[in-house]
Amino acid sequence: MQSRRLYYRAKPMNLELQLQLEDEMFNNGRNFSRFRQNYLKKTKAESLSNAGETLSCVGFTKIIDHVDHIKKEVESGKAGQAYALLKPLLSLYSQTIAAIAIRTIVDQLTCSPSLHQISKSIGDRLWIEAMLNKLNSKELARFNQVSRQRQRHKIENLKRIEGAEIWPDKEKIACGNLLVEIVGRETGFLRIVRCDEPNKKKRIVEPTEECIKWIADVNHRQELSTPHYLPTIITPKKFDKDLVSGYYKYPYALFKTNNELIAANSKGDEQYIQAANIQGGVAWRIKSWSLDQVEHAYNLGLTVGALLPMSGWATPPYPKHLDEDHPDIIKWKKAARSIHIRNEKTRGTRLSNAILINAARKFRDTDEIFFPISMDFRGRLYYKPPYLNPQGNDVARSLLEFSYYTYIQTEEQADWLRIHGANMYGLKSDNRTRCDWVLEHEQLIMQAGNDPWLNSQFWMRADKPWSFLSFCRSYYEWKQEGPTYKCRQVICQDCTCSGIQHYSALLRSKEMGEKVNLVNSDKPQDIYSSVMSKVNQRLRKDDNEHSRKWLALQPDRTLAKNGVMCLPYAVTYLGFYKFAYQWAIKRAKELYGNTNWLTKDGSMKTVHYMAKILHQEASAMIQPAVHAMRWFKAVGVKAGKNNIPLEWVNPAGLLVRQQYNSTRNTRVRLKYLSDIHLDIRVQEDCPTLDTSKMGKGLSANILHSADSAHMCATTIKAAMTKNVINIGGIHDCFLTTPSEMSALKDAARESFADIYKHDWLTRIKDKLKSQLDLELQEDLPAEPQLGTLDLNQTRNSTYFLT
Repeated sequence: MQSRRLYYRAKPMNLELQLQLEDEMFNNGRNFSRFRQNYLKKTKAESLSNAGETLSCVGFTKIIDHVDHIKKEVESGKAGQAYALLKPLLSLYSQTIAAIAIRTIVDQLTCSPSLHQISKSIGDRLWIEAMLNKLNSKELARFNQVSRQRQRHKIENLKRIEGAEIWPDKEKIACGNLLVEIVGRETGFLRIVRCDEPNKKKRIVEPTEECIKWIADVNHRQELSTPHYLPTIITPKKFDKDLVSGYYKYPYALFKTNNELIAANSKGDEQYIQAANIQGGVAWRIKSWSLDQVEHAYNLGLTVGALLPMSGWATPPYPKHLDEDHPDIIKWKKAARSIHIRNEKTRGTRLSNAILINAARKFRDTDEIFFPISMDFRGRLYYKPPYLNPQGNDVARSLLEFSYYTYIQTEEQADWLRIHGANMYGLKSDNRTRCDWVLEHEQLIMQAGNDPWLNSQFWMRADKPWSFLSFCRSYYEWKQEGPTYKCRQVICQDCTCSGIQHYSALLRSKEMGEKVNLVNSDKPQDIYSSVMSKVNQRLRKDDNEHSRKWLALQPDRTLAKNGVMCLPYAVTYLGFYKFAYQWAIKRAKELYGNTNWLTKDGSMKTVHYMAKILHQEASAMIQPAVHAMRWFKAVGVKAGKNNIPLEWVNPAGLLVRQQYNSTRNTRVRLKYLSDIHLDIRVQEDCPTLDTSKMGKGLSANILHSADSAHMCATTIKAAMTKNVINIGGIHDCFLTTPSEMSALKDAARESFADIYKHDWLTRIKDKLKSQLDLELQEDLPAEPQLGTLDLNQTRNSTYFLT
C-alpha cells in the first residue's frame, strides 16, 4: 500500500489539459447564462432574470404610494376625461397594480417596445387579474388547467364568465400609459422617447443608459460566477490560509459564506484546511460497467430508483372514438393529469440525471478524477462539482469507484464488503446477520453481477438499487478472481443518528449515549425502533378510531426515523406532522391503493394524533438534549433581539459565525402574470437580525460544526496514521474500500473520543455567554450540565458506525 501512495504522489500532472478543462467549464457556464438571457428576452419574461428580479423591486413602495394617490383622486370624482378613464384601477389593490406594471415593463424592457404596446399589455393583464378575482375556486382551477393557452385565448375564456366586465381598450391603454409614466418617474431606469419613422410617429419605452450598463454588468458577473464545475484530472490546487484555491485557473473560496472572516483568523494549518486538501486529493474514476447498465436502463426509459425516464412518462392516446361524457374519457383525463403532474414534479431530477450521465461519459476513459472540496460556514464538507460526485444520488454514487485499488485478503475485509451490500439492499441488523444474508443470497447476487437483466427484480427491489448493483458486480468479480482481485468498490458506514451522538458526547449523557452506540454492545442499538416501540404501545393502549387507523398501516421504525433524526436539529411539531403524513401516504398506497382513510374527511386529525405521540415519545427519549436545545434557543433569541451575531470555535479550529440577517418581504400574490403564476415577493434587507432564525438555528449549527470537526479529525487520522488512501465523506458517513474500512472505523471512533475528552459544552457555553451582556443572561433557562458518560468506551464500540 505504501508503494501506491508514492506512485500517487509521483504521477506527473497534465496541467495543460486541466487548464483546457477549466476553460471548458467556464465557457459552458457562460454559454448557458447567455442562452437563458436570450430565452427570457425572446419570451418577454426578463423579469425572471437576476437583473430583472432586482429591477422589479426598485421603487416598489413609492409606486404603490403614487397609485394610492391617483386612486383617491379618481374616487373623489375629480373632473377630467383622463381621470374618468382610470376607473378600472379601483378594481385592484395598489400593490397588485404596482407589481403587474413593473413586471410587465421589465419583461420587455430591453426590447424597446412602443408605448402603445406596453400600455395595452399592462391594461390586458390588469383586466385578467381583475376578472380572476371574480372566479370561485372551481372556476379558477378550471382556468388554471388551460394556463398554457395563448393570452388572447385566455381573454376570450374570461369574457364568457358570469359577471365579466369589458374594459374598453381606451381605458386599458390609459391605465397602462399612466403606470408606465409612474414607474419611469419613481424608478429612474426607463424613459419614453420619440422614434419617428417614415409616415409613422410613435413613442418607445427604453432603459436609460445607466440601466443598460447596469444590466450588462449584472449579466457579465453572472457569466463569470456560474461556471459548470467539473471534476479535475489532476490533484486540485491545495488550500492555504487565504482559503481561495481548488481550481488552477478559476479558483474559488473554500467557504460559501464568511470566507474572508475565517481567512483573517486562519493560520493555514487548521484541521479543516488539512481535511479539505486530503479529501480533495483522493483519486476516483468512472465505473464503466455500472455506466453501461445505467445507460441501458436510461435508453429504454426505465424507472429504477433515482433513475427516471429521460423524457418523462408518455400520456396515453386520447380515445377519439368515444363520446366526451363516456366514463373512459373521464378516466383518461384523470390519468393524463396525473402523468402531467408527475412529469412536472420530476423535471429537475430528470435534468440532473441527464447532466450526471453526460459527465460520466465525458470522464469514462480518464484514469483519475478528483473532486475539489468546498465548505459551509459550519465546516461541513461538500464536493464542488454538482450532480456527479460521491455525495450525489444513488445513480451518481454507483458510477464512481476509487482509482487506487486494494486487495481483499482477510475474511474481515470480505465481511465489510458483504455488510455494505446488505446495507444498500436495506437490511438493518447486526453485522453477522447482514453477512449471513449476503451468503444466503449469493447466487442471486452473482447473477446480478454477471448479467443484471436476467433477473432484474432482485436488485431493483433494493433501497438503493444502483449502489446495490455496483456491489453485486464487485462481489461477482471478487468471487471469480479471488485474492488477486483489485477492489476499487466504494463502501460506506454511517454514524448512528449522529445528531444525538454529538449531543450525548457534549452533555456526556450516559442515558442517551447507550441508545446511539457510544457504548459497546453485542447488538446495534436502534433508537428509532425504541421510539417506535413506545409509540405502538400507546396506540394499542388508546384503542380509539385514530389508533386503529394507524395500526392498520403497520407502523415500523421508518415512521419514527426522520422525526427522531431531525429532533436534535430543532425540528418542530409541524415537522413531525409532515413526516407522519408523508409516511402514511406512501404506506397506505402500498397496502390499500389510492382508496384509504387519508383521502377521507378527518384524516388531518388522525395525522395530528400520530405527530403528537411521535413528538412526545422522541422528546422523552432524549430529554437531556431537549433541555440543552431549550437553553441554546434562548441564547439565540436573546442575541437576535439585540442584533448580536454569535461566534464560537469548533474542535477543528474553525471560527463559526451565526448571523441571520432579517429581511422584510412585501408579498403580492398574482393569479396571472407573464403567462405564468407567480407569488411575487419584494425583499428588502433590514439592519437587524432575524430573531426566530437565530434561536432555531443555534442548536443545529453547533451540532453541524461538531459533526464537521469529527469528519475532519477522522480524515486526518485515517490518512496520516492509519495509511488509508481512499477516503470520502457525506457529512456523517465515511467512504473507503473494504480493505481500509477497519482502519477508517478505528480512526472515526478514536477521533470522536479524542474530541470529547475535552469539555466542549462548557467552552461553547462560556463563549456564547461572553457575547451577551450580564443583564441579558439573567432570565435564561437552566444551563445544560455534564453527565457521567465515559467517552473512552466509544473507542471499542462495535456499532459506532453502522
